[in-house]
Amino acid sequence: MFAPVSRLFLFIVLIALAIFFTCALASNQAASHLGLRVAEKRLADGGFAGVVDGKPAAIFGVARLSPGGHAPDLASVDGFERHAADRPDDAVFFEADDFIEEPDMLASYAASNRFMARQGALAEILRGPFTVVYRSGVDAPLAAAQILPAPDRDLSQLGSDFFVQIGAASCMLLIAAFLVTLRPGNGPALAFAMSGLGAAVAALTAAIYSSRDIALDVALFRTLSVFNQIGTFLFGIGVIYLFAVYPVRLVSWRQLWPVPLVCGLLVFAYRLQLLPHEWVTPHIGIVLLLVGIVVLVVAQYRATRGNPADRAVMLWLGMSVITGAGSFVLFVTVPVVMGLQVVLSQSVAFVPLAAIYAGIAVGIARYRLFDLGRWAYRLAFYTLAIMLIVAADLAIAFALRLSPSNSLGAAVLLAGFVYILFRDLALRRMLAQRQPEIVNLYRQTNAVAFQPSAAGKEENWARMITGHFNPMASEFLGKSNDGRPCLLEEGLGLAIPAYPWSRAMTLQLAERGGRLFNRRDLDLVEQLASLVQSAESDRLSYEQGVLEERRRIAMDLHDDVGARLLSGLHARSEAHRQESIMDALSDIRQISSGLIGRDVVLSELIGHLRHETRNRAEMHGFTLDWPLTPADDSQRILPYQVHRNFNAAHREALSNALKHGLPGKITVRTEESEGQLIHEISNASGDPEDAAPHREGRRLGSGNIRLRATRLNGSAETEWRDGRFMLRLVLPLAPTGAGE
Repeated sequence: MFAPVSRLFLFIVLIALAIFFTCALASNQAASHLGLRVAEKRLADGGFAGVVDGKPAAIFGVARLSPGGHAPDLASVDGFERHAADRPDDAVFFEADDFIEEPDMLASYAASNRFMARQGALAEILRGPFTVVYRSGVDAPLAAAQILPAPDRDLSQLGSDFFVQIGAASCMLLIAAFLVTLRPGNGPALAFAMSGLGAAVAALTAAIYSSRDIALDVALFRTLSVFNQIGTFLFGIGVIYLFAVYPVRLVSWRQLWPVPLVCGLLVFAYRLQLLPHEWVTPHIGIVLLLVGIVVLVVAQYRATRGNPADRAVMLWLGMSVITGAGSFVLFVTVPVVMGLQVVLSQSVAFVPLAAIYAGIAVGIARYRLFDLGRWAYRLAFYTLAIMLIVAADLAIAFALRLSPSNSLGAAVLLAGFVYILFRDLALRRMLAQRQPEIVNLYRQTNAVAFQPSAAGKEENWARMITGHFNPMASEFLGKSNDGRPCLLEEGLGLAIPAYPWSRAMTLQLAERGGRLFNRRDLDLVEQLASLVQSAESDRLSYEQGVLEERRRIAMDLHDDVGARLLSGLHARSEAHRQESIMDALSDIRQISSGLIGRDVVLSELIGHLRHETRNRAEMHGFTLDWPLTPADDSQRILPYQVHRNFNAAHREALSNALKHGLPGKITVRTEESEGQLIHEISNASGDPEDAAPHREGRRLGSGNIRLRATRLNGSAETEWRDGRFMLRLVLPLAPTGAGE
C-alpha cells in the first residue's frame, strides 16, 4: 500500500516542480511599465490595438532609446517604417506575424527565420529603455513614450491563456501519474502516460511563448518550440502505441519502430531545414499521426467484434482521443495547412484535450465499463455536430468571403436545420437501446402469471427474459439469490434474482455478444417482475372471485333449487308439486343467466315477477294488485347477487302469503328511490291472535328474507296493520361488503 502512495507523492512533487519551473521561466521576462499592451488586432491606420499609459492607442512599433543614437522620424508612419527598415537593430515597425501565437504556423522557412530575427531584435530593444511609437487617436499626430522595462513579470501579468494551458497540463499529468501508480508495469498504462507527458510538455512550452510580452529571447524561443514539437509528437506516438495493443493486441510494439523514427526525422529535418517546408512542417506530422490513430481505432473496432467489454472500452477510448486530438487538429492544424485563419486559439484547444483525458483514464481503468459504449456514441454524435458547424463556417467564409461573425451565424443556421432533420433518426440508431413494446410486455407478463403450473410459469419467464436480452448464454441457479438484479463482471453478465414464479437466473453477453448489460437492463428486469407480480395478483383475485361465485351458485342450487325439488317430491297435491317444479325451473334459468353473464334489467325483472306472481296467486284463489311505477321503466342493470336474492326473497314472501294468508287480494308495490330498491308485499291475515298457528311459519320465512337482505346490506321489516301482514324489503342497488 505504501509503495503506490510513495510513487504517487513523487509524481505529484515532480508535477509541482514542472509547473513551478514553467511559471518561473514565464515570469523571468521583461515587463513593460506605463501599462503598455499590444494586441494582434491590426487597425485601419496600420497600427495595432494597444494601451499606452492606461489609454487606448494605435501602436506602430518600438525603438531603442540611447543617448546620441539616431532618433526615429516621427513626422509620419511611413517615416518611422523607413527608419525601422534601415536600422532594424535600433527600431522595429510591428507586423502581424510578430504577435503570432505559434511560430510553426508560418508558411515557410523564410518566414520562420524572419520571425525569429525580428523576435531577437525586439527582445534586445525591450531589455533596456525604449520608445514606443503610437497614435492616441485617428487624427492625432504620432507620439513617443519612453518606457523603462521591469526585470520580470508577476503572475497577474501572464494572462488567462497562460493559466488555461497550465491547468490543462496539470490535469493531464495528474491523471497519467494516477493511472501509472495504479497500474505499474502495465503496457497500455505506460503508453497512456507517455501520451499524457507529451501533451503536457506541449502545453507547458506553448504557455511560455504564447504569453510573451511582445517578444522572447530567440534561444529560449527556439528551445521551447523544439520541445513543443517533440511533446506533440510524443502524444501521438503514445496514443498509437496504446491502440496498437489495447484493448486487443493488433501488432507488437517492436513492429512500431518506424513511427518514432519518422517523427524524429521530421523534427530533425524541420529544425535544420533539410527538406522542403511543406513536407516536414509539424502540422503535417500531426495530421499523419491523427490518421494513424484513426486507422488503429477502426482496426480495434473490427477486432473487438463479438467482445462487448473490449468494444465498449475501444469506443470510449477511440472517441475520446479522436474528439480531443481531432478538435486540436480541426481548429488549429487544418487551418494552418490550408492557409486559412486559425479558428481557435491554441491555448484554448488544449482544454478539450485535457477534459477528454479523464475519459481516457476511465476507459483504461475499466471503471463502470457497462456505461461506456452508449456515452461513446453520444460523444461521437455531438462531436460530429460541432465539426459540421466548423466545416460549414470555413466553407461559407472561403466561398463568400463573409465576415467571421456572419459566416458562423449562417453555419449555425445550416447545421441547425440538418441537426433537426436527422437528430431523431441518428439518436435512434446510435444512442437508443431497443425498447420493448407495451403490447408485448403485457402479453408476455400475462403469459407468465396465468400459467396453471409452476414449471410453465418459469418456462415462460425465461422465454420472456431471453427474448428481450438475446444473451449468448443463460442458466438457472441452484441457490435462491434473492434480492435485486445486478450486473456481473462490469456488464458482461446479468444476475436475475429468484421470484415466486422462477428460480434465479444468470445471463451472459447481451444481444448475442453485441453489447454489455447496463443500468437500463436492471430497471427493465424490475419492471418486468413488477408487471408479472401485478398480473399474478390480478389472477389470484380473479380466481378467488370465480371460486366465490361458484360457491354462491352451488349454495343457490342446493338451498333453492334442491329445496324446491324436494318440496315438490314430497307434495301431497299435484298442484303443489307442479308449482314447486316450476319454481325450481325458474331458479335454474336465473342461475344459468348469471353463469353466462347475461345482463338483467330492473324493468324486465319486475315484469317477469309480476307475470309469475299473478299466475301463482290465481292458482291459489288469490287476486294480485301490482300497479305500475317508474321502476317499470328503469334500465338499471342489476348484478347477479341483487337480482337473485331479490327474486328469491319475493318468492319466499309470496309463498308465505299464499300459505298462511287469508284468501283475498295480495298487494305488491316496487319503487326505485335514491339508489335503493323498495319492495312491499301485503296480504289479508286477520287478527294476529287468530293467525297464531301460522306465526311460526311466517317467522321462519321472514327470517330467510331478512338474511338475504342482510347479505346485500339491505333490510327487511314485517308488521301487522289493519288485519294485513306487511313485508317491506329495501335493497341497495350498488351492494358492497358481504353481498358482493
